[in-house]
Amino acid sequence: MATALTGLHPAHDDARDELTDHEPTLRQMLRPFWFVGAVLMMLDGVTTYIALRFHADDGAREGNPIAQWAIDQIGLAGMCTLKVLIGVAMVWRLAATADRGHRLTWLNRGLSLRRKPTWQVRRNAAWALAFTLVLMGVVVGNNVRAIWSLAVG
Repeated sequence: MATALTGLHPAHDDARDELTDHEPTLRQMLRPFWFVGAVLMMLDGVTTYIALRFHADDGAREGNPIAQWAIDQIGLAGMCTLKVLIGVAMVWRLAATADRGHRLTWLNRGLSLRRKPTWQVRRNAAWALAFTLVLMGVVVGNNVRAIWSLAVG
């Protein structure tokens, strides 16, 4: 009777139960890292906008020449939005590569252009993702420190 209600064969139900008993997949383990990276990228954009919009008279300046050029071309809000979109896309790409490697085989190569095994590509992407999270944490912390010192001092 239960199989008539679900429309599945009992063997399918057993297979589904076995899948739920396993440890989390690599993709499930990488999701929090991608989420934290995306949040840090957004915080970087917001803190950059706050610093340059409200504290420019106090001495806040953009030190990145490419970002200065983007501010001249598309404005402060446009530069911060573009910065966030590019950052979130790059963090997503690192997480996807750490999960499955590159889908295009010619991208699975090292600096010497020799083909690398997929597990090495995945491992390197995972390390790059971890380094990106640490770096973005430092950047956001520095932005918050600068905003605080300009607001108080």
